[in-house]
Amino acid sequence: MAKCSGGTQVGLGHSIDLGAFKVRAASAKSSKGEYSLTSYRCGEVEMGESPAQAASSLFGADIKSSSIVGVTGADLMMRYLPVPPVDDWRLERLMEFEIREIEERSGAALASSYNLLPVPKGHDDEDTMLLGLVREELLDETIEELLPLKAESYCPNAIALYNAYLALGDHENCTTLIANLGHGTLDLALVNGTDLYFARSVSTSLAKRDQTLASSLGTTEDKARLLIHKHLDLNLALHPEQSVDTERVTRPLLSLYESLPTLLSGVVTLCKAQTRLAELNLDRVLLTGGAAGTAGLSEFLSDRMRVPVDVWNPSDMIDVSALPESDLDQLESDGCGATVAIGLSIGASDKELYALEVLTSSAKKKREFSERGVYNILSGVAAVGFIVLNMVVMGGLADQAEDGSRSLRREQQKSERNHAEALALIDKISERKVVYDDLRQRRSINDTALEYLAYLENNLPSSLWIESLALQTADGKDWGFEGQRLPIVLVKGRAEEDVRGASKDFSVFTGEFEKFVPEGAQAVKASSNVRGKAMEWSLQAHLLSKPSQVDNMEGE
Repeated sequence: MAKCSGGTQVGLGHSIDLGAFKVRAASAKSSKGEYSLTSYRCGEVEMGESPAQAASSLFGADIKSSSIVGVTGADLMMRYLPVPPVDDWRLERLMEFEIREIEERSGAALASSYNLLPVPKGHDDEDTMLLGLVREELLDETIEELLPLKAESYCPNAIALYNAYLALGDHENCTTLIANLGHGTLDLALVNGTDLYFARSVSTSLAKRDQTLASSLGTTEDKARLLIHKHLDLNLALHPEQSVDTERVTRPLLSLYESLPTLLSGVVTLCKAQTRLAELNLDRVLLTGGAAGTAGLSEFLSDRMRVPVDVWNPSDMIDVSALPESDLDQLESDGCGATVAIGLSIGASDKELYALEVLTSSAKKKREFSERGVYNILSGVAAVGFIVLNMVVMGGLADQAEDGSRSLRREQQKSERNHAEALALIDKISERKVVYDDLRQRRSINDTALEYLAYLENNLPSSLWIESLALQTADGKDWGFEGQRLPIVLVKGRAEEDVRGASKDFSVFTGEFEKFVPEGAQAVKASSNVRGKAMEWSLQAHLLSKPSQVDNMEGE
């Protein structure tokens, strides 16, 4: 049975994983740090129905318990905020203000959840807060489509990966990137031992895989999908001597997979910037998810990233002795595709694991009432009873003069307390304003850096490779800002094949990047140096203003 240093109580958790082509439902049991699956089911999404509708028709008649639902891709926004080490109530007020501001900018009601990251201190003494946001409208639509299934809360798939690794992983003392590769989505969790450094869910170009092959071969997307499952082999990128069928299917799709190594390696760079860690190097990659079994994918990624890449299958590590035979067959057939569903159900069963539950406003009010409502009602009844009893006992003992004297003294004491509380409140407001102004400045710089990096990820030519990205300060004199220190993003890279073409690509890309930045060429410095068969290049830009005023959910 899988073991982890979890809670001591017996817990049950139920989950639903809404994949693009396959939906899954799992139930897990936790007891004294041991985990087991009690049920597992999966099914295909039919043409014309959404994943939530598919889950409703497949599981609605059998699953009566409330479930936690995974969320990923463009539907999810995950932000990292530096926060000072303050009291919980102050931290809660700061996060409420931050969420309210994001809602105003996005123009939509957002369901949210946040939790401190268990990550070492960076350059300063501040903690790092992980904030998850999803549009409430989207959650309400999903809840309605899932009926009669009960969706209790939502959790990022990346957090489910982390909890699966906490419960079932080897906890190696090295920097490990857990990557869950699905159809057009990529969930990532960067861990070291049992510490979570970074979590992210993004969309990938692999969503166009079927369409690309169908267009190349002149066939339908359904037939293209069957050919991909049968003949796709990424070893073609390493060993060109492959069969005719492998060549015909794999060659048109290689460009879609070439962006994966850069996307995975970029997580370390993003993590260093977001969590303010000085030193961080990737040691290995654990590949999981429905697409993890793609032939040659591990070898391809290992060759491009220069780190070991292994397939990780938690369904082989969790106790399945309680599963019915039909459920066990489905689990074995699904393999790595079950990882998110397992992680979600384990996280729901053990409250000692990392929690990031996103609730709609109505669900949040319902939970708060269930946790506090009864206590508040009983407290109110007791208070009313005490007041009535006090009036009855004291009414016959005190005369009018004594009542008047007492009333005056109470009013005086109340006025003194109110005055002291007002002074203390003024001091707290002043302190909070300082913290808020600092957070706004940091967030603005972080947002600008993220938009620049997103532009690099989406537009950098395939002939150019990124070797490093750093945030630093520089003398403003070189940028036309005399007497100031400016925040700078510095990207360095190289090209080793077709240096002449790469040099031309870099020149064109630099021109486009200067158009993307509001200040144009004045805010960008680019340089390249050709040495033999290799070219080294660098790109600098200052972060004083946001490159785009459009701030929507997918942009974040």
